[in-house]
Amino acid sequence: MDLSMIREAIARQRPGWSLEQMFYIDPVYYQFEQRSWLARQWYTLAHASELPDVGSFIVRDLLGESLIVVRDSERIVRAYYNVCRHRGSRVCTVDGRAGAFVCPYHSWSYRLDGSLRSAPAMSPDTDFKELGLHPAPVREVGGVILGSLRGNPQDIDAVEVAAEAMLQYHGIPGARIAARRSYPTRANWKLVMENFMECYHCYPAHPEYCSTMKHVEVLARKASPEAAESYEREMERWFREDADPDSPVAPRKSTYTDAMKQHTSRAPIGGSRQTQSQDGKPVATLMGRQRKFDGGMGVFSVRPFAFLALLNDHAVMFQFLPAGPEQTDVHISWLVDQAAKPADVDVERMVWLWDVTTVQDKAIVELNAQGIRSCAYQPGPYSLLEPGPAALIQGYLRELEAGWAA
Repeated sequence: MDLSMIREAIARQRPGWSLEQMFYIDPVYYQFEQRSWLARQWYTLAHASELPDVGSFIVRDLLGESLIVVRDSERIVRAYYNVCRHRGSRVCTVDGRAGAFVCPYHSWSYRLDGSLRSAPAMSPDTDFKELGLHPAPVREVGGVILGSLRGNPQDIDAVEVAAEAMLQYHGIPGARIAARRSYPTRANWKLVMENFMECYHCYPAHPEYCSTMKHVEVLARKASPEAAESYEREMERWFREDADPDSPVAPRKSTYTDAMKQHTSRAPIGGSRQTQSQDGKPVATLMGRQRKFDGGMGVFSVRPFAFLALLNDHAVMFQFLPAGPEQTDVHISWLVDQAAKPADVDVERMVWLWDVTTVQDKAIVELNAQGIRSCAYQPGPYSLLEPGPAALIQGYLRELEAGWAA
């Protein structure tokens, strides 16, 4: 890997423009990202209901590494690299529940806290304390399990303080997964996330989304001052007259910075809709501590890869996982209240909006990726309606440059 060439490429990128081709398709460059910037980010690994009991564990792939995520004897979520400390075998291959992890190769076993419990036929002077499973950063925040390879846990401390009340209000810790679908996308993670962070493409690509979400009128085209003021007045009226007063989230305008941080907000769906179904009518029972259908949608995100949409009757949990230089795994889980009976949940009406929207996104992002592979591709300028992608890329480049200085 020629690090000097990568460093020069980072330095010559033009602010406010998309990146040179190598950033989107080069396996060598992706390998560099994998070990540096990507390894420091936080990702949604699971929902708390996937680890219901002490000893429940799941095996998840993150940036090419296999992780064991487990709920330990104190019900704390922990994560370990799925690598035996003897000769490196995979310890677990499927999800399950156990009192200890036993390597299938030579039967070395590990406690739920990662420490080595037994290792047959080893020398008496073997120091078991030095041979525990290697830990990986992980944290459960309001029912959402966030993980990283080299992320700073202090970043998530701030996320927890800011978001815990909102996630509790929406009932995320006590939810269950009602549906899950996957959308493997043949495109670099930057193309997937840039697309997700802007609505410049919404009118040509997402008629269903545009017919459902009122805020599209402001985000998807350069709105007149009158239209922007009208939307702000409607937001203020909704919070004053219709929104559940118990909601811990006050109105907040979206802002984009080049820093990785969490974001919480809440706004009306609009058009007298109660939820994001095609007809706007409920698809499940109320979640958490919500007392009425007020037609609101909350957002919880840890930029750039973790995102939840929070409705009155369900929540939509997105997982964006870089899987290669030109591959991104996108998974969506739809959550409902744990006590909701199957007969009370209309799954097809619930998944409708984000399923059709994500299928459309997969198609347009893969077309974007095909064009970037062309010898005719050159970087282009971001529009005034793309502050999110512009900030993402600018912050990404700045953090990479800071990494060189460190």
